[in-house]
Amino acid sequence: MLAPTPGALTFEITRKLSGEAVSATDAEVARAVAFAFRELKLVVEPGGAVALAALLEGRYDARGKVVAIVLSGGNVDVATFLACLQA
Repeated sequence: MLAPTPGALTFEITRKLSGEAVSATDAEVARAVAFAFRELKLVVEPGGAVALAALLEGRYDARGKVVAIVLSGGNVDVATFLACLQA
């Protein structure tokens, strides 16, 4: 939501270590931030909720699989967080 692209180092590490990539729109990420707060009682920053957003939106077929998602970063400014809660 705030950074349009990942940093070069972050992208390269992720590309080498991950088997699959998913994406989500800003609106989907906002809904995932709100979901994490309401359902999981976690405050996460939008960048840390992209994988959750993709899973919630059905972009990754998790049926019959064990899936782990790292929800990270409580470093979100109040205005952005409140906007996500309205999503």
